[in-house]
Order: sequence, then structure tokens, then C-alpha cells
Amino acid sequence: MTRYLAGEFVAGLPADIRDGIAGHGIRNSHLIAIAPTGTISLLANNISSGLEPAFAATYARSLLNEDGTATRYQLTDYAVEAWRRASGSPEGVSPAFACASDVSAAAQVAMQAALQPFVDNSISKTIDVPPGFAFEAFKGIYDLAYDQGLKGCTSYRPNPIRGAVLTAAEESASAPHCCVIEREAD
Repeated sequence: MTRYLAGEFVAGLPADIRDGIAGHGIRNSHLIAIAPTGTISLLANNISSGLEPAFAATYARSLLNEDGTATRYQLTDYAVEAWRRASGSPEGVSPAFACASDVSAAAQVAMQAALQPFVDNSISKTIDVPPGFAFEAFKGIYDLAYDQGLKGCTSYRPNPIRGAVLTAAEESASAPHCCVIEREAD
């Protein structure tokens, strides 16, 4: 138990939790995890994107069917939809709304880094970058994540071959589908 209590994550927990572990042991190897929420949230009326900034106010998501055909779902961010109902505005967004493309990769890494000390698993979060994002800047995302102590970092850069899982509403009509059935879990 002494080795477990000396682990970097456990050593950073509040004293009362460490005392509880020392006195009673621990039942699970991991206490806190954040589930990937992109697809899961679709089951809950698109209510949350977790710590991800909303991809866009409205967007399309492609999912493959068992027969290999794709179905595109038009989605509106839950908070945007709630704001529209509350404001009486059928379109537009709150002045406070910022979508993923408005938030720099560095700011997204910083947000993940702010939560990482309190989560003993890696955090599932994807940093979406535009197709023309320079390689050195792309590489810099991973360097920054490493420097800030993240346990994992995922990014997605669409291209003509792979396409995109999510497309902003104005792009969704002509966007290629991104995945094959074997990769749907990705």
C-alpha cells in the first residue's frame, strides 16, 4: 500500500482521501474517468460535449449503418437550442458562444491540463484543427500537451481522403464521409 500511496496521482490527492486509502485500502485501480462524450451525448439528445467546446452551433454528423451506407444527422448544440428558446430567436447564437474553431488548440490543451490533475485516467478530448493547419503547429499541440503533463492528447485534421466525422452546417452538404464500419468506434 505504501507504494500505491507514493504514486504521483495518489500523492496529489487531499490528505483525508490518502488517509482513507491507507486505513481501508482501495477497491478500484482508477477513481475518476471522463467518458468520451461525442457519440454518447447523441443518446441523450446531444446535451453535452464534455470538456470539448461545441463543434458548431449547428452541424452534421455522419454515422455508418450496418449495410455500409451513411446516415447524416443534423444536430444543434443543446445549449444553443436552449438559448434560442429562451431568447425567442429561432436562429443565431448567444454573444458568449464560442465554437471549437474559435478556441485555439493551445487554449483547448490548457483546459484539459486544468482538469488532468483531478482525473487519474487519461481524458478523452479531441482538438479539431482545420485542413490547412501547418504541420509544425500540429506537432506543437503534442509538445504542449506533453509539457503540461497530459496523459493523452487527440487531434483531428480532416483531409480529402479521410473526410470529417463532423461538418459545420454550411459544409455538411458536400462533405465526404470519414469512416469505414471497422473504425466507427473511433
